[in-house]
Amino acid sequence: MEILLAQESGFCFGVRRAVKIAYEAKEKWGEVYTYGELIHNRQFIAKLTEDGIKVAEDMNGIPPGAVVIIRSHGISPQEERELRERFKVIDATCPYVKKSQKIAAKEVRSGKELVIFGDRSHPEIRGILGYTQGAGVVLSSPEEASSLPTSSRRAVISQTTNDLEDYKKFVGGLLENTERLTVHQTICSSTIQKHRSAKEIAGKVDLMLVIGGKHSSNTRKLYKACRAIQPNTYHIETPQELDLIDWRKYERIGITAGASTPDFIIKAVMEKIKEEGHD
Repeated sequence: MEILLAQESGFCFGVRRAVKIAYEAKEKWGEVYTYGELIHNRQFIAKLTEDGIKVAEDMNGIPPGAVVIIRSHGISPQEERELRERFKVIDATCPYVKKSQKIAAKEVRSGKELVIFGDRSHPEIRGILGYTQGAGVVLSSPEEASSLPTSSRRAVISQTTNDLEDYKKFVGGLLENTERLTVHQTICSSTIQKHRSAKEIAGKVDLMLVIGGKHSSNTRKLYKACRAIQPNTYHIETPQELDLIDWRKYERIGITAGASTPDFIIKAVMEKIKEEGHD
């Protein structure tokens, strides 16, 4: 049995940066809180909590004057102002998300209709919408883009963790009904490299495993991209889920992992396959 690990797997730059900021804050200040989950991985959030970095889902759960870390997905400027009025704030927003926030605000100020390719319920998109005063139009498919009424001036950005090929199709849909379209490439380079690496592996193996949180948007998109190439693709969160898959009958197994998947889970999955693969 052969295991092929995608070259770009696991924590992306933005996640590594946020985790580093959180642990440095804990070392300096003692008790710290993250405003919402720092990243979308339940196992790593449990580790953060165990290490004394607490998760607060809203401001009411945070003591006055406490140290609060803004999650990697970012938040709206309105939320940030309120946080800074009540707490000591450390901003761990991913720089790629910051870029999208600034572009969104600038394009809305310029008078263009802003279209955002993404998931309206995702914290990154909710934060970006805050920078547009709610003026952005959030759509999730090329079909939705092509069904918009004709407009003379539009700008488009993407959620940072979308698949680049999907974004190209989405932009194609907008071109059908937009006279002047300004396209911003806001997908992070790590996501682009991760998808390319995963797709390359998926085309070479008999079984593909995508490791990451079940509520992680970027992991679900990675799973979708791999499954389009290799139908025998499974999204797992922990090594224990391997017991639900008849993986031992395959000769070549490919592995990739979402941007919020820690190294210790990737290693645990690989070790389980190596230890049990020839039983």
